[in-house]
Amino acid sequence: MVLNVIDTHSLSKDTLGITVKVFDEREGVRYISKNDALNIEPSPEVFQQALSKQDQQIYTTTGKDKEPIRVLVEAIHGLGLNQTSGTPGTIGVLMVAKSLHAEEATKAQLLLLLCISGSIVLITALSVGWVITTNVLSPLSDIVATARNIANAARGVHVGNLNQRVERPRGHDEMIEVVDTFNEMLAALEKATKAQHRFIADASHELRAPLTTIQGNLAFLQRHSDELPSDERKTMLLDAHSETLRLARLVDELLLLARAEANSDTSKTLSHKEDSQPLRAESGSREQPVEWDHALLQLVRQLRGRMVIDKSSLKLEVSHIEPVRVYGSEESLRRIMLILIDNALKYTPIREDGRSGTITVSLKRENNEALLQVKDNGIGIEADDLPHIFERFYRADRARSREGTGLGLSIAQMLVEQLNGRITAESQPGEGSIFNVWLPLAM
Repeated sequence: MVLNVIDTHSLSKDTLGITVKVFDEREGVRYISKNDALNIEPSPEVFQQALSKQDQQIYTTTGKDKEPIRVLVEAIHGLGLNQTSGTPGTIGVLMVAKSLHAEEATKAQLLLLLCISGSIVLITALSVGWVITTNVLSPLSDIVATARNIANAARGVHVGNLNQRVERPRGHDEMIEVVDTFNEMLAALEKATKAQHRFIADASHELRAPLTTIQGNLAFLQRHSDELPSDERKTMLLDAHSETLRLARLVDELLLLARAEANSDTSKTLSHKEDSQPLRAESGSREQPVEWDHALLQLVRQLRGRMVIDKSSLKLEVSHIEPVRVYGSEESLRRIMLILIDNALKYTPIREDGRSGTITVSLKRENNEALLQVKDNGIGIEADDLPHIFERFYRADRARSREGTGLGLSIAQMLVEQLNGRITAESQPGEGSIFNVWLPLAM
């Protein structure tokens, strides 16, 4: 009997969700497990394939309510009903069927959990990304807003409000650097714009004064030339001529500054070559060494002669001078020295304490540089004015009563820098000032 071959005791155990059936070779049911809720049998085709091929047949089908069921069909090998010995053969078919309802439910729950978890992760990532992006890009938005405000304010005749600044962000070192750079750019633009406005205003004022004098004198002479004595006509013409010279000097200085600015980039680029020898700004050619001490002594001698002619009570002295050779043009060196000495003469009036006004110049070596000093005991410069004296048209209140264009020191600074040098000033109000010029020595 087949039941003697198969362990029916083991098959009789109720396994949840699993149905076991045993068929003989004529498809007769020989055993059904207690759990036959699936109520399924193999199709004739599958049954015959299991018998003939003698291997497992596994497939998935559906039961009632379209419930998925996994089915295994396999041939049973053993002795026949009347066979007590010999070679075992195929005596039946074993079918095991299991419902996949639990697995599908678990899969559905896992899929739902995955969707919920994925949604939570996505929402969290988007939220964190939005916060990070907002914090990172907020300074950029502020930069754009500030630039737009400035641009909107600049539409018209007025320059935009350049005193606006972007708030410094917290953290983000790179963004802090961007914001700081943008604010520095705004500060530089604001400074340049204010300087331009002041330059235009001062230039207009300086140009208007001599033009007004010239226009007034010529208009008066045109109307009353026949009525005026010759001496008065001559005086008015001399005044007009003097103002014309002043106007011409102002225009020359403005042109000199413009040319110096136009050539400053070329000079800086060329001066970075291996040879530190300065270059001529106009042509880019090498400057030749100049005997600076000879040029200084020659200028002092000429100025002393002019002071004698003008019957000036001031003294121009040379305290110390050394043989010094520097690279540059003698014309540039002479202009630098003349500006500084003229400036000292202008602001060194006759002193009330009885001491004579004295301008002292010196020239000496310091390491690899030559140092020119122009010292006076004049009115001095206030501490608030000292940082601005090299700005164009800047004139301290105490200096506005004296002649001048306010461009001399600006020109001197520009020429010194083109010769790879530097210029500084120190002063005590009521005691005098000292101007220092350092230039590289010619090797």
